[in-house]
Amino acid sequence: MSNVLWQPIQVGPMELKNRVVSAPIATNTSTKDGLPTADTLDINEKLAESGVALSIVEHHAVHKDGRTRLRQLLLDRDEVIPYQQKLTELYHTNGCNVVVQINHAGSLVQDEEMMVEDWAPVAPSALRHPRCSLYVMPRPLKTEEISHLVELYAEAAARAVRAGYGGVEIHACHGYLIGQFLSPLTNQRKDRYGGDIKNRARFLFEVYEAVRGLLSDEHVVAVRLGVADSMPNEEPRGLTIEDSKWVAKELAAMEVDFIDISGNHCGYDGEGEGYFADYALAIKDVVGDTPVVCTGGITKLSTARTLLEKGSCDLVGLGRALRRNYKIVREWEAKSREDLHQR
Repeated sequence: MSNVLWQPIQVGPMELKNRVVSAPIATNTSTKDGLPTADTLDINEKLAESGVALSIVEHHAVHKDGRTRLRQLLLDRDEVIPYQQKLTELYHTNGCNVVVQINHAGSLVQDEEMMVEDWAPVAPSALRHPRCSLYVMPRPLKTEEISHLVELYAEAAARAVRAGYGGVEIHACHGYLIGQFLSPLTNQRKDRYGGDIKNRARFLFEVYEAVRGLLSDEHVVAVRLGVADSMPNEEPRGLTIEDSKWVAKELAAMEVDFIDISGNHCGYDGEGEGYFADYALAIKDVVGDTPVVCTGGITKLSTARTLLEKGSCDLVGLGRALRRNYKIVREWEAKSREDLHQR
């Protein structure tokens, strides 16, 4: 098959057999202690068998207070490692590359059960989150607390590779903590972490450098970047494409293994096929050879082909389409062979 979708690609230390990635989707299936359940394992076994070249496993919180929901998976302590090994073994058995997303929710808390007495979520500034359905007023982080959070990300990444993951993806989109720092809508700090984009991106860069410094060159370190606070068809507000182009160019210079594209405070829901294609192309234009993943409403083989052939991205991410039909990649492969045979 000459279609670029089925051509291998080198992504950092990983050789991927095709250009299809399983995008991370939160399943809300963990125990209340953040451990995988039978449901978690069942979903990931299906993904491991699906034919994707790489699976990015759903976001794991780096601290229990950094969860967005009570049943979010955790990488906050060594106790989770043997349970996580059962999950990664599913991918190893099926010859599928796997990394895990690491995250801190900041002020985006979505379960009332988490709002216990005398506790408040943390954020860059004491501002209500624009997408939070609960009335939550966060506590602004002190500078020394930010340094501690950087360490928590690095420690979570180290646990991930001990559990058998091939690396990690740092979650910097959808309005979670790193996205809150990136956006002027939620970051009005007056210190070195606030102000222009160079300061607002400082936390992300520190997290990246700490994680990269702790993992070996054999492990992937990637970033999922929320490119803007508005969807491509909306009036720009907050974090802009130009801001994120600068951030992406800096990450490329730091030798990030790939950049995965999504929205920030606007979330991840858009209209039509490949609705983040323009954002992916904008980032692709400034990062040189650094691979870019485009996710967002991709359901058709023709869309995936077009995105790759036009150079909008190097890999396509399948989220809800893959969860609706775990056989979709195999079906695309069969269709591509049929098309080639008919030429």
